[in-house]
Amino acid sequence: MAVSLAPPPRKQPSEAQIEAVINKGGKPTVEDTGGEDTPKHINTRLTKGIIRRIDALRAERPRKPGSPKLGISTHDWIVEAVLEKLERDSVPKTASKPAPK
Repeated sequence: MAVSLAPPPRKQPSEAQIEAVINKGGKPTVEDTGGEDTPKHINTRLTKGIIRRIDALRAERPRKPGSPKLGISTHDWIVEAVLEKLERDSVPKTASKPAPK
């Protein structure tokens, strides 16, 4: 049986060294180098009622022939809805009120 020596005791850092490490700060482990079109993951909570309404609308979409799957995923449906809302809200509002008579 081989016998190994115990590792030498480690030198304890001084309070100043500990404070220097703490106060040094840091940076994120991953730099955000992505552009405007880089996907960003988010979590969203939706009620069961909203999910049921989304599923009902998804079920109205055409399916691939012979496929039991709905025509669009819940994720894609939500992304499509968000993009439609952004498009609709970014259209400049015009003062198209009828002229008083």
